[in-house]
Order: sequence, then C-alpha cells, then structure tokens
Amino acid sequence: MTVYRNEGRYDTSNVVFHDGEIAVYDKKNRPPEMRHIDYGLSLFKAAVFNSYSADEPFDLAEVMSKLVRQKQLAGFEVRERFYEIGSPAGLNELETLLKTGKAGMTKP
Repeated sequence: MTVYRNEGRYDTSNVVFHDGEIAVYDKKNRPPEMRHIDYGLSLFKAAVFNSYSADEPFDLAEVMSKLVRQKQLAGFEVRERFYEIGSPAGLNELETLLKTGKAGMTKP
C-alpha cells in the first residue's frame, strides 16, 4: 500500500505508519495517531482474494485491514501529495492545478 503523511489535511488520515510498517489501517475507527492516508495505489497477490466469491461484492478496505492485522501488507511512503478526483471539489482543484500549476488545499 502506498501511503502519504497527510496529517488530516486533504482527507481524513486512516493509517498508522512508522518505521516502514503499516501498524493500523482503518477507515471507520481513526485514533489520533493516524497521520498517514492510503494513497490509492496498492498491489496484491491474486491469492489474497481466494477466500472471496467472484459473484459477491466485498469491501477492499476490509481486505487490507485483515492483511495489516496478519502483518501481510507492506507500506511505501510517497512524498508528493495526492489529488483526489472522486468529488466535484477534487476535480476543481485538479483542474486549477493543471491550468495554473498551483492548487489550493481543500478538505472534503
């Protein structure tokens, strides 16, 4: 999982990451020591999904939380911030960045 030291700036932080290790990943319960956020890029071995039915939807966040508890999910910290495009505000910010080379800080 890629992570970014977010400090709650651009969206709510959801990862406890220290010494190169993801200690906690949780999108629902967020203790104050969460300083990082998942960056949106993760790689998995196909076997991770063997216990899930191909016909039933499942939450990828639950899969990642389980892997963290089993110490089976590594972390890689990126230094440049992300620009989410899943909301009108995020799209506007990215559009401003692409047009002007500058983006303001937003928090949904």
